[in-house]
Amino acid sequence: MFFDKKILDSVKNIIVVASGKGGVGKSTVAANMAIALANQGYKTALVDADIYGPSMPAMFGITHEMIKAVQIDGHEMMVPFEKYGVKINSIGFMIDTQSAVIWRGPLAAGAMSQLITNTMWGEIDYMIIDFPPGTGDIQISAIQQFEIDGAIVVTTPQVIAVNDARRGAEMFSPRMMNVPLIGVVENMSWFTPQNHPEEKYFLFGEGGGQALAEEFGTDLLAQIPLIKDVGTAAENGANLLATAPEGVKEVFTNLANSMRQRLQQIKENRKPETMKIAVPTKDNNVDDHFGHCDHYTVFEVDSHRKVVNRTEVASPEGCGCQSDIASKLAEMGVTVMLAGNMGDGAKQVLEEEHITVIRGCTGDIDELVKKFMDGQVSDCGHGCGGHEGGCSHNCGHKH
Repeated sequence: MFFDKKILDSVKNIIVVASGKGGVGKSTVAANMAIALANQGYKTALVDADIYGPSMPAMFGITHEMIKAVQIDGHEMMVPFEKYGVKINSIGFMIDTQSAVIWRGPLAAGAMSQLITNTMWGEIDYMIIDFPPGTGDIQISAIQQFEIDGAIVVTTPQVIAVNDARRGAEMFSPRMMNVPLIGVVENMSWFTPQNHPEEKYFLFGEGGGQALAEEFGTDLLAQIPLIKDVGTAAENGANLLATAPEGVKEVFTNLANSMRQRLQQIKENRKPETMKIAVPTKDNNVDDHFGHCDHYTVFEVDSHRKVVNRTEVASPEGCGCQSDIASKLAEMGVTVMLAGNMGDGAKQVLEEEHITVIRGCTGDIDELVKKFMDGQVSDCGHGCGGHEGGCSHNCGHKH
């Protein structure tokens, strides 16, 4: 459920940088965008989530450093490194980066989660998460666990790279992981000789990034030319934005600005994610007779577990499983039913409308919904055969 996601109270925005394949400069884009944000005065964090091939220690020139930990309220917390104004954490600070990391997916995903949650970030305006290439366990786990505000997909212009990037972008689509796609960055767009700045050579093709952005209804945030200084700075841990030619600084500064503006638009236009919960009601308590209840109360709950709306729905004529209440609630967007007694037939009808049924509930409906959001309510696991009297099974709740 959406409210099971971890919310980092001290982090205002979380942006992931992804790619369909390796070798397209994803980490270079993530690192330099983070530095550009820090240069503009924003408190910036960078999480190297590429557990199998961490590159941020080398990019920031801190490959021989080991992370330190402190005890905070009985919990061990990591202290991030800070360089060029960016707070950084990476699995590369804890292992020998010259050795292969051979971990199964769940272990790698767990390491990624700890990098984010067990680090003393402090107040952060923008947290950039550098995903591994592809669409594996680490990416899926991060999106399922954390409230991600938006994603950036990096590609190069050639057809094969764009095809791979398309799969990466599809991962964020509403039908899959439902993360807003901030935009596309096309790296290695062209080559310009240093002595002939007016010339452009499209070594890897042309227009791939723009086509991908249009396909997914988003923006082409930047086209980054193939420049030796960019790769050299990444290999040597140098501050590219402090040493590179003005044109290179401008590219990454503009990228940071475009990202911020696009993210702001997305947030302004995005409807808050909510869940709708229906409860058979009588006198503000759970009505034990689902099929003939007085009325249904529909609670709308936001991602912070707050009730933002409450609606009463009249109970239709006829037995609950034979009336149109299931389809009516589904049309309203209800996805959970908290009920008292309910037969298996009614449960099946509701579940066919993609409404999860939790039986054995009693008491004040406001308190019930609060307990449900806190994870304290579960289904009794038994259908109830009749409408009269209480449920004969031990449901874990009083009737």
